[in-house]
Amino acid sequence: MILKIIILLFCVSSLLSSCSVENPRTISDVKKGNTKDSVYNSELTENQKKVLEGAKKCLADRFEYDNEMAYRVLEYKDGKFIGGKVFPLGDLDPKLGVCTDVTIRALRYAGVIDLQEAINNDLKSSWSSYPMKRWGAKKPDTNIDHRRVPNQLVWFKKFWQELEYTDWQPGDIVVWDMNSDSWGDHIGIVSDKFDGGTPYIIHNFPDPGYVAEEMVLNKWEIIGHFRIKN
Repeated sequence: MILKIIILLFCVSSLLSSCSVENPRTISDVKKGNTKDSVYNSELTENQKKVLEGAKKCLADRFEYDNEMAYRVLEYKDGKFIGGKVFPLGDLDPKLGVCTDVTIRALRYAGVIDLQEAINNDLKSSWSSYPMKRWGAKKPDTNIDHRRVPNQLVWFKKFWQELEYTDWQPGDIVVWDMNSDSWGDHIGIVSDKFDGGTPYIIHNFPDPGYVAEEMVLNKWEIIGHFRIKN
């Protein structure tokens, strides 16, 4: 009888242990490659969480890649066609976009900043900081300036925390040089999904042709890593 009681107590103890809350997987765990699942987000700041959620909203929208990559007058606001040039918060058809529209829309969804207005304001006060000669631009253009990767790269360098190409956290911005010409030509946002310490990226690229979450961090040469401050 005593032996049965001891066995019963041992089983109850084992059951309680197995039902206890596991130690949460932290970003530091992911750095060490200790998990192949989603990173635990409690260590993120509120602003990082907002950027991540904005990126996930873009992922849910799954807007298509605009293969024409044409100059477009931004006649949409909050997903609705206005019928004339919109500034600030101007957008193209929400069903379409390129890589830069992921960062633009994610930060708008997050309520963090409107890059259309922010880059336009900084251009007017600091024109020489931006590579406008590359396009022969002589004045700001609110339809396109903020949708260019090199301009976003300059803006993030000036106003976000610039980091080494390690210590990836959800909501971080990544910029790549895909053809080794020293110009940024692709941009994406770090997801909270990691595999072996390497994060997936939420981005819009011709292949697959819509906003996707993919393991592409090291596919191209990284030339920028930025994190929102505070």
